[in-house]
Amino acid sequence: MNTYWYKGLLYGLMLLLPGLANAADEFYQVVIVKSSDNAYFNRSIETLIEQVDRSVRFRTVQVKDLVQDFDNGARNRLLITLGQPAAEAVARLHSGLPTLSAYLTHEQFTELEYRDQSVVLLDQPLSRYLAFCKLILSAKTVGTIEEQEIKLDSSQIALLDRLDFDLKQYRIDASNKLLPVLRRLLRQNDALLMLPRRAIYNRDSLKGVLLTSYRSRKPAISYSPAHVKSGALASIYSSPTDIGRHLAQLINNKLQDPSYRLPAYQYARFYSITTNRRVARSLGIDLPAESDLRSALNRLEP
Repeated sequence: MNTYWYKGLLYGLMLLLPGLANAADEFYQVVIVKSSDNAYFNRSIETLIEQVDRSVRFRTVQVKDLVQDFDNGARNRLLITLGQPAAEAVARLHSGLPTLSAYLTHEQFTELEYRDQSVVLLDQPLSRYLAFCKLILSAKTVGTIEEQEIKLDSSQIALLDRLDFDLKQYRIDASNKLLPVLRRLLRQNDALLMLPRRAIYNRDSLKGVLLTSYRSRKPAISYSPAHVKSGALASIYSSPTDIGRHLAQLINNKLQDPSYRLPAYQYARFYSITTNRRVARSLGIDLPAESDLRSALNRLEP
C-alpha cells in the first residue's frame, strides 16, 4: 500500500476527531473505527455506549470512510478499533493517541506489524477453557492441536492438578497432517479442545474435524458458537455484548483516572456459553445446566 494512502488515512483520521472547543475538560471524545458494518460490531458499540458516562461523545466510522471533512482540535481523545483491518490501519498511522482494539485473537494480535495499542482479546484465558472442559464433561484428559507448543504457567499447572485433569498437546506440520493427528488425539483423550487457530480450524477443515470427532464419539469443545451449530458439543466465547461491556469498563477507568494506562492486552473478561443438547444426547452425555456451569466457572476464576 503506498505512502499517499497512509498520509490520506492519517489526515482523514485526524479530521475525524472533532474539537470539543471550550468543553475539553467536560467531555472525553471517543472515535470508533470499525472494519466493516456488521451486526457484531454494532451490538458491541451499542453496549459500550450504554455503559459509558453520558458526557462522553462518540463518533463511529468505517475504515473506508476515514477521509472526511470534520473539525479537528480535540485534546481528550481515545481511539477504538473493531476487527483486524481497522487495527492494522490505525496502528500504521502512529497517531500517538491512546488506542483500544477489539475483535482480535491473540494470534492476530501477535501478527500486528505495530503493536502500540491495547487489545481486548477474543480468546478466553486458557485456564477458563480447561476448567470449562472439566466441568462440562467430568473428563480426565483433553487434547489440543497446535502448530507450536503452549507453555503452561504455574497457575495453569496448579489448576490442572486441582481439577485432576490433563491437557495433551498434538503438533501438526508438513509431515503431520491434521486428520491423522486428530484421530490419534481422539483415541488417547476424552475430548477435543478447539482453540482459535486459523491454520487449523477454518472453512476448509471444520467439517472434517467435527465429523471425525462425532464418528469417534468424542465431543469437541470449541471457542466459537458457530461450531456448536455445526456439531461441536459446547462453546465458551465472548459475545458482542460481552465485548462491549469489557470495552466500557476500560473506557470508564480511563475517564475516572486520565493517568490510567491501558494494558497491552487482556483476555476476555466476560463470556457466554452455548451447548448442543442434540449432540450431547447422541453421545450419551448429561450436560449440566448452563447457569450451573457459569456458577462453577466463576468459583474457579482467579
